[in-house]
Amino acid sequence: MAEQRNYLRLLTWDPSGRRTAARLDLWQSLSGFLLALFLWAHLLLVSSILLGKEAMAWVTRAMEGAFLSPHGEGYPVIVSVIALAITLLVVVHALLAMRKLPSNWHQYRELRHSQQLLDHADTRQWSLQALTGVIILFLVPAHLFTMFALPETIGPEGSAMRIVAGGFWILYLPLLLVAELHGAIGLYRLAIKWNLFPSRDPRRTRLRLQRLKWAASGLFILLGLATLAVFVRIGLEQGGAL
Repeated sequence: MAEQRNYLRLLTWDPSGRRTAARLDLWQSLSGFLLALFLWAHLLLVSSILLGKEAMAWVTRAMEGAFLSPHGEGYPVIVSVIALAITLLVVVHALLAMRKLPSNWHQYRELRHSQQLLDHADTRQWSLQALTGVIILFLVPAHLFTMFALPETIGPEGSAMRIVAGGFWILYLPLLLVAELHGAIGLYRLAIKWNLFPSRDPRRTRLRLQRLKWAASGLFILLGLATLAVFVRIGLEQGGAL
């Protein structure tokens, strides 16, 4: 029991008191929820390339507000604004989430000891989520900066050349894997933490949510891989080289 209390204290410790910690947890949950929804929506929009170049070109023009411009040319700056907003949301979420990470070797050793003691699937998933979160912080800035600085390159041909000729597939492939795992685990943990699906049989509900989480991860990862493969094919056809 003492080890469990140490583990809980390690994860919930906050110098400003319990009320502040609860508020920060709420903001962390909300920011993570919004980012997970954006991640899935973004992937669905980009996967329009699976329906053909024309389909993705239409989606791109719609995202740029082509229907608002007199000649349908759109405003690529809208994409830059979205990229900036997502960047700020990522920073806020990361700062809030880092409160829960060990800040020194002693805390890390305590955490590892507690995880071995509890040996629970949710505890292992927390560790996986923390690891994927750190990896995302290293990978996502390049992607967001490109979307912010070069919004006019988004489209069937431009995205394909960036992935192939620009070598961005090296970035997008691991980013796809860790982001989808991180997002699905995060939504599962939010559902459990805030009891979003109250039930008379919590264990059964937890198992169902676990299956739904892995199904969602698998579905979106397969969708992302198929989308990336199409972009690679288009880029190679345009003369790019991996």
